[in-house]
Amino acid sequence: MKKLAIFVEGKTEQIFVKKLLTEIAGKLKISIEIKSREKSKYAQVIMKDIVTSETKFYVLIYNSCNDETVVSDMREQYQSLSVDGYERIIGLRDVYPIAISEKSRLQRSLNYSLPKGVIPINIVLAVMEVEAWFLAEYNHFLKLDSSLTLDKIQDLLGFNPQTDDMEARPKPSDDIRNIYNHLGKGYNKSEKQLNRLAANLDYEFIYIKLVNTIPSLGEFIGYIDKFMFS
Repeated sequence: MKKLAIFVEGKTEQIFVKKLLTEIAGKLKISIEIKSREKSKYAQVIMKDIVTSETKFYVLIYNSCNDETVVSDMREQYQSLSVDGYERIIGLRDVYPIAISEKSRLQRSLNYSLPKGVIPINIVLAVMEVEAWFLAEYNHFLKLDSSLTLDKIQDLLGFNPQTDDMEARPKPSDDIRNIYNHLGKGYNKSEKQLNRLAANLDYEFIYIKLVNTIPSLGEFIGYIDKFMFS
């Protein structure tokens, strides 16, 4: 059984990554454990799949509940994860609220802070927020409402998720909120809303198409592929 740990900055990433992993693994047996620091100084186990003799991949999703503590949590947990047999560690956090002009500096700083050891460890920056990936997966908007065409989004917000660069959007979560508000559905990142969004995303489109057009998404899924298929 191969073991992977993914550190994320919040519940949005936690719910999306869990669904993404399940879709990528497909028929392969995967067991997922989620730890969260929500309302707690120390991470608590909030769900844990049963491990059987058929389990091929075991993935810990560790929700730091703060963008600034993702790397420090990775650093603090590195040794114990190594002892527990984990083979790869990935971190995922937004660039926001750091300015895009500071992305390279932020990436260098975070990379410098990562622990050095036998386990491969990487930090991925979603530009500007992970919601840019959801905007780029424009197919799911029609699942929410048949009137929510790309032309309609262009009229509402002045950009086209299919043809424009969603990593250039300064605050993608505001764009998602404005689109959802237009439908009267809201987007305040409640667990119910995040589960609805994650359930509607087209993961085949994300895995086949968007990995080649959204660099940060491609980098993140590339590390997952290296863990599962190499």
